[in-house]
Amino acid sequence: MEPEKWSEEEALQNYDALKSILETGLANAGRADNLHDAKGFLIDVQSHFKGLRLRREDREELYGKLQDAFAVVNRKIEDERFSFEYEALANYAELKPAIADASVLATSSEDLKGTWEMLVGIQNRMKSSKLLREQRDELYAQLQDAFEMIKMRRDEERQIFDQEAHHNYTRLKMLVDKGLAQAEETHEFKETREFLKKIQSEFKGIKMAHEQREELYSRLQTAFDILGKRLDDFFRHKKKNWEVKMQFTLSRLSVDIYELQTALDKDQAYLKELEDQLDIIVSAGKEKDSITGLEARIFSTRHSIEHKIRQIADLEVNKNDLQNRLEDPEL
Repeated sequence: MEPEKWSEEEALQNYDALKSILETGLANAGRADNLHDAKGFLIDVQSHFKGLRLRREDREELYGKLQDAFAVVNRKIEDERFSFEYEALANYAELKPAIADASVLATSSEDLKGTWEMLVGIQNRMKSSKLLREQRDELYAQLQDAFEMIKMRRDEERQIFDQEAHHNYTRLKMLVDKGLAQAEETHEFKETREFLKKIQSEFKGIKMAHEQREELYSRLQTAFDILGKRLDDFFRHKKKNWEVKMQFTLSRLSVDIYELQTALDKDQAYLKELEDQLDIIVSAGKEKDSITGLEARIFSTRHSIEHKIRQIADLEVNKNDLQNRLEDPEL
C-alpha cells in the first residue's frame, strides 16, 4: 500500500506543478506580440505533459485547457493569414497593372528619367506592401525587366550621342584650327573676329562630350586672346581704328558671358539632379549621412549659381556701356 500512496502524492504534486506551468504559459501567450510566439509558449507547455504521472481527470482537465488555448491561437493565426492573403491580393491587383504600364513606358517613353523615377516609386511601394512570396517574386522580376530596358535604351542613346559628338568634334575642330591660324597670321582683324564669333555660335546646342567641348572652346578662347593681343599691338603702334578695338572688346565680353552662361546652365542642371537624388533618398529612408552630404553639395551649387548670375549681370552692364559708347563716341 505504501507505493500507491507515494504515487498518489506524486500525481498531486505533478498536477500542481503542471497547473502552475500551464497558467504561466497561458499568461505568456496572452501577452505575446506575435501569434506564432504565443503558439510557441503553448507548445513549450505541451512538452511538460510527456512522461508526467497524473491522474486521468487531472490530465484531461489541464490538457483540455491547453487545447482550448491552442484552438484560440490557431483560429487567430488562420484569421491573420486570411487577412494577410486578402490584403496581399489587393496589393497585387493594384501593383501588377502599374508595373505593366511602367514596363510599356520603359519601352516607348522618351522621358527615360521620369520613367525611371516612376519605377523607383513602384519599387518603394512594393517594399512597404504585404505580398505573398510568389506574388513579390513575379512583380519584382517584371520590375527588374523594366529597369533593364531603360538601362539598355540609355546605353543605346549614349552610343548615338557618342557617334554624333565625335562627328561634331571633328567638324568643329577644323573650324577652330582655322580660326586659330587666322588669329595668329591675318591682318584682316574685323573679318577674323567675325569668323571667330561664327565659330563661337556653333557651340550653342551642339552635342559634344564635355571634355571635347572644353578643349575646343579653350582653343577658341586662345584665338580670341591672340587676336586681342595683336589688336592691342596694332592700336599701340597705329593709334587708330578705335571702333575695331571696341568691337573686339565687346566680342570678348560676349565670349565671357557665353562661357559663364554655359557654366551656369551646367550648375543648374547639376542642382536639379542633386535635388532629385535628395528626394529619392529621403523617400527611400536612406542614411542621414547621405542626406547631409547631398544637402551640402546643393548649398554649394546654389552659391556657385548665385555668384555666376552676379558675374553675368556685371558683364552685361559693361557690354551695354560699350555698346552705347560705340553708338555715341561722345559719351
